Amino acid sequence: MVIAKAVSSLEKAMLGSSAADFPQLKSLKAARGERVSFQLLLSSPDYKGTVLKMSVRSPLLSSISVFRVGNVPVELPAFLDNCDDDYLSLTPGIFPDVLTPVKRSDPVVVKRFTLSALWFTIEVPEETEPGVYPVSITLTNRGDGSKTRVRVSVEVKNTVIQKNDLIYTEWFHCDSIADYFGVKMMSERHWRLIERFIKTAAHTGITMLLTPIFTPPLDTAVGAERPTMQLVTITEADGKYKFDYTLLDRWVELCRKYGIQYFEMAHLFTQWGAEHCPKIIVNGVRRFGWDTDALSEEYKQFLSQFLPSLTKHLKKLGIADNCCFHISDEPRGVHIENYAAAKAVVKPLIPGFKIIDALSDPEYYDRGIVDCPVPATNKIEPFLERDIKERWCYYCCSQGNLVANRFIAMPSYRTRITGVQLYIGDMSGFLQWGFNFYYSELARKKIDPYKTTDGNQSWQAGDPFTVYPYKNGAIESIRAVVFYSGLQDRMLLKQLEEKIGRKKVLDFIEKTAGAKITFKEYPRNSEFLPALHDAVLDMLG
Repeated sequence: MVIAKAVSSLEKAMLGSSAADFPQLKSLKAARGERVSFQLLLSSPDYKGTVLKMSVRSPLLSSISVFRVGNVPVELPAFLDNCDDDYLSLTPGIFPDVLTPVKRSDPVVVKRFTLSALWFTIEVPEETEPGVYPVSITLTNRGDGSKTRVRVSVEVKNTVIQKNDLIYTEWFHCDSIADYFGVKMMSERHWRLIERFIKTAAHTGITMLLTPIFTPPLDTAVGAERPTMQLVTITEADGKYKFDYTLLDRWVELCRKYGIQYFEMAHLFTQWGAEHCPKIIVNGVRRFGWDTDALSEEYKQFLSQFLPSLTKHLKKLGIADNCCFHISDEPRGVHIENYAAAKAVVKPLIPGFKIIDALSDPEYYDRGIVDCPVPATNKIEPFLERDIKERWCYYCCSQGNLVANRFIAMPSYRTRITGVQLYIGDMSGFLQWGFNFYYSELARKKIDPYKTTDGNQSWQAGDPFTVYPYKNGAIESIRAVVFYSGLQDRMLLKQLEEKIGRKKVLDFIEKTAGAKITFKEYPRNSEFLPALHDAVLDMLG
């Protein structure tokens, strides 16, 4: 007899674990329009394994998607000099992460000695009437005909969840797509793949996309180049530049098609200090790059013509109010003068446009060099103490100790808690650097994300991407789905705030948690977040 057990989406079932290790899930609560998930753990006592036929019955059947939870290698779970003990394991191994779509008619293969898992996601339609809806799963053994049944009920509340209003970006790497699928940059095949990745990005809750007006100067070895991805075609004669925005228009149209509302222009100077120019193609050849100083007269002349032209076009497209610019990514204290000088060149050329950058030294804000800093979550406290109009934050590989993150070896609650923290911190935006970075450090080497989840031991496994390339597009990871649940938690808390006020909501969160929640302090278990979610839904009615 096959063992089947429904469990929370916040559990990660390692291959060597047992279904008995996890609490059984009997019911879920959901707002109308909300996306909820659960897992079905499977194990077989047959030494040959078991093949099952799955049947799902539910009034919500048309809204249910099923995925196979796939395991991936994790060679670098954490940086051992920058972590805590709240990981599933600090030892390399095989961890559950990738969600491969399956049809309900597909055979379900259950192997002996290992725990298999199916992932069920229910996207409750807004028009669903409040009530309790059963989800009944029958698994029939194709060998002996025996049946195993599991039932989970979904209580749909009257509340309609509001649309996510967080400005949320995970940097979108077009060259990774071309390199993985082996297609020519900006060919029609590449554009079709880009569209499918954009669609997946929007489904994971991303609302802002890194827009390669020219090849983004990110994660590139000094003196090296990443494949050209430049949406603005540039020609020049006698010092006069002309700009063709045909490809940029196509990009914006695709983003709008899938609900992407915000656009961040590629960084205008190189990463970690703004010392050089990005790679920019003019008249079909590289004109600017590592060999061009950031403040060279030639580059300043280029910017003086390009930026006014670009901003005029953004206004023509009707997206100017939803655009921002970058100077340089992650400048530190030693770079402050370089950064300030670069910004002084740019700011007069883009009046009315916001400039944001990931940086964690409050001096940048205190000196008025940056109005909208994006600090790392492990260094955010000084920024929370300041009266910053629009608050943002980010995390990446350096945030592995105490704070939340999305590494594969972390428990799922440590990813989902981000949503509650963003609400408590009153954050308007969130940034992460790797939506689909399928390279090693500094883009030196292409990698297969199914075989190498840490960028060839460059970062903790899971840091460089949250989606996997699949057939003609992308599929999501457990981490992407769980983070989206966190975004929904944030929205429900904001809706409750509209009803009872922010102070009462904050008091309620603290009471439910049993302690104050900060970016470094939060409940370390899989029970708190579902309990908070359900209690908020009950209060909303």
